[in-house]
Amino acid sequence: MTREELKEYKYWLFRRKNSEGIIEKQCTRCKNWFEENRNYFYMTNKSKPELGFSASCIICIRKDSVDYRHRDIEKTREKDSEYYHSHKDLCHERMDSYRERHHSEIKQKEKIWQRTHPDKVREYTLKHRNHDITEAEWRKCLKIFNNQCAYCGLPYEQHIVKRNDKYIIMNLHKDHVDYEGYNDLRNAAPCCQNCNSSKSQNDMETWFREQEFFSEDKLKFIHWWITEGYKEYIDDKLPYRIIREKNEGNSKYHWNLWSVDEMRNTIEVLATGDKKKDLDKDIKDYLLSLKL
Repeated sequence: MTREELKEYKYWLFRRKNSEGIIEKQCTRCKNWFEENRNYFYMTNKSKPELGFSASCIICIRKDSVDYRHRDIEKTREKDSEYYHSHKDLCHERMDSYRERHHSEIKQKEKIWQRTHPDKVREYTLKHRNHDITEAEWRKCLKIFNNQCAYCGLPYEQHIVKRNDKYIIMNLHKDHVDYEGYNDLRNAAPCCQNCNSSKSQNDMETWFREQEFFSEDKLKFIHWWITEGYKEYIDDKLPYRIIREKNEGNSKYHWNLWSVDEMRNTIEVLATGDKKKDLDKDIKDYLLSLKL
């Protein structure tokens, strides 16, 4: 062994230690010890793995890279712009690959988290409840209430709200008459934005009697609707719900297959798919498990 090789070997030993059969390496920057593998260190040359790992850990190298970019932001942006225009196809390909990989990882993590935290999922769904009502059912409900708010009587044509400095006609909300009640047509009434915000999670009758526009006839009509009137218009529902939900971090959507309770509240995510038809097999398996 030559003197230079002996020097390199001593340096190698100085920066490494054997911890219960695991070789650990010390970062030259932060002086912390990490397991010597690709999770904590970059390869000095990917095409020549025999050259070993970098002297600094991944965390320190990334931090140096960020600091370097922030020293001269305008110069960094100029370089990025030049690289993008000269490698446009490659940049788009990498971005599409990252989005696809990131989307898949998010779906998997979301599914695991929902199955390991059923109480949290239940709590969240009760706070953010969406009606399980078809378009046909909702059209019939609006017709029963003459396309007006069930409480203040504001017509749909006058339900105007401001969005992005523009005034638009907004659809009436599907309000939960009893906030903790059913999640379908038997507990729904059309409601304007002002009444929806004011009522919130309060008891409907108590809140309604405190309003200037309170009417005993309207209150009786709402009670009739949620006890008897809905029966003629409600459709039979399957023992599951398919909900389109937005991914975190990007503008794409995915579909979740949820199990439901007798009040049509969502309980647990059974399957996830990029398209609605991707859930067909999971739906069949779930119905078989229920022996339906």
